[in-house]
Amino acid sequence: MAEDRVAWDELLAAGFLHALREAHREATLAVFGGLSRAAGFTERSYGVSAFDVLATQIDRVFEDEPQVVRDDLNGSPGWRYGRYRILLKRHEFGNVRGIRWDRDSPTKQAVARQSYIDDPQLTLPLGIEGHDTPGAVTLVLAHSATEAPLEMELFLGRARWNADGGTAWHWVKAVDDTIGPDPRRKLVERTMPLWEDEQEDVPMRLREERKTA
Repeated sequence: MAEDRVAWDELLAAGFLHALREAHREATLAVFGGLSRAAGFTERSYGVSAFDVLATQIDRVFEDEPQVVRDDLNGSPGWRYGRYRILLKRHEFGNVRGIRWDRDSPTKQAVARQSYIDDPQLTLPLGIEGHDTPGAVTLVLAHSATEAPLEMELFLGRARWNADGGTAWHWVKAVDDTIGPDPRRKLVERTMPLWEDEQEDVPMRLREERKTA
């Protein structure tokens, strides 16, 4: 089975994707609710705040989840479930497939150069290998939002080194409402009665009308 299907199915079943979607919504509402362009906040202000607040919200949604650990890479905030670690990347709204990893930070460049079985690439030493987690597959959570009208974009994927001007992803999928019900929300079992009425019902018969003289 292809890596994208294996990774997606595992993270979906664990509720990991639903937690990321929840954190992104909370972060977006907090940022747009707290910053005002009239007060002088610029697009850069929104960008920095969106990144920082999202990282905080992700920490919060996973604080009681022992299977998810904080796993930063070279100072870049990351979270790991099983063998999958995710890092954050804010992108221009509507242009998630136009990201240029070769113009990004050294950490993101190294992530984009990870070997991928379906598309082997030349991996160059960038001096951060010693800070990596052995056996981890690093995915990228790309996030963006617009204020008026309020719209949000959230994607999870495997970055591809695209200095050739090609696609930015080996695979990428939207983390939106189409991912279905949250498996973390378990149905509450019906409360059973404290006692059972094992007695047989009292036989009933119709009462005959009395005839009057």
